[in-house]
Amino acid sequence: MTARFRRCGHGTGPLHPGDQKAVAEFTAMLTARKRPAPWTGQGDVAVRIAADGRALERGRPADGQPADADPVALVLIHPDTEAALTSTLHCARSRIHGAWTTPYRLLTHALAGHDLPPGIDLST
Repeated sequence: MTARFRRCGHGTGPLHPGDQKAVAEFTAMLTARKRPAPWTGQGDVAVRIAADGRALERGRPADGQPADADPVALVLIHPDTEAALTSTLHCARSRIHGAWTTPYRLLTHALAGHDLPPGIDLST
């Protein structure tokens, strides 16, 4: 017996399990983007890189920094390997989208295979 799976909205039958996973990840990303978890000054942070606010990167605050610091000294890190992508940057609190969560991974330059824009300025 053959199972029929629907691909990309075409055909009949249930979604393929791979498609279901992609839809679930995308839905989680949209939900996290719409309702970000507030950042309390501890843990990793999602930072808006572009002026339009579409691209988010994972940032890790410097050790020993007060929770209410403005600007925040942080290092941008790769979402999977946690390798540092930049040296310490000073980021305005207005650029912080919220606490870092896994669904934001889909919006990073690293996942898309792109380098970060040269001369990132997060001070405004």
